Amino acid sequence: MNTTHCPECTTAFKVSSEQLALANGWVRCGRCGAVFEAEKHVASASPTQAPLEMESSELAQPEMQRMADTSPAAHVLPSAPASAMASKGSGIWAGLSALLMLLLAWQVVLSHRHVLAAEEPDLKPVLQALCVPVACEVTWPREPDALQIENSSFNEDVQGGYTLQLRIKNSQHHPVATPYLELNLTDLQDQVVVRRVFSIEDMALKEHIAALRDARVTLHFELDPKVSEHVSGFRALIFYP
Repeated sequence: MNTTHCPECTTAFKVSSEQLALANGWVRCGRCGAVFEAEKHVASASPTQAPLEMESSELAQPEMQRMADTSPAAHVLPSAPASAMASKGSGIWAGLSALLMLLLAWQVVLSHRHVLAAEEPDLKPVLQALCVPVACEVTWPREPDALQIENSSFNEDVQGGYTLQLRIKNSQHHPVATPYLELNLTDLQDQVVVRRVFSIEDMALKEHIAALRDARVTLHFELDPKVSEHVSGFRALIFYP
């Protein structure tokens, strides 16, 4: 049996090694309420103190036996270290959960970055900054299903050469990237005689087509006479390279 002293009010208490083990050495002074590590203030009890032995049932109680009848009890704090470790563990898990949620939100934003930038142009600088760690780009969204060719025509000019006219319509509610155009000139058997691809620059169009708007294309070009005599029809296709 040892004696520990409260560092605040110097009150002495009897304490056993079993009691200290229950609380990892932490106790609360029954007189002033101070919490302290008992082992740092333990001294061997003197023979004149005649310490009383504690019953086994008392060892399970949080209150230690008093050194004298008039001395207040020191209360064992079994939950102090445990609660500190539990609080630390909860903080770590909370931090990890928050980090995972941020990573998930970042991935979702990046996967929709083109549409977000098209709908809200002011967000483009922010989205470009989010792309820096993974070296991605923010461009106009490519949505081939939102585009269709309307009012197309292909005619031979009186002065020579051919003229292709068509209208590319965007049915989406936000701007989309302007596609390339593939023109196939066919013969009487619907076999391709000439295939030409026209870029955005060739068609003199912008990089995007506004929401629910269309882009009109007019192209003039020449054909070799030997090829021209076999041309009887055409097919126009739009695509993203």
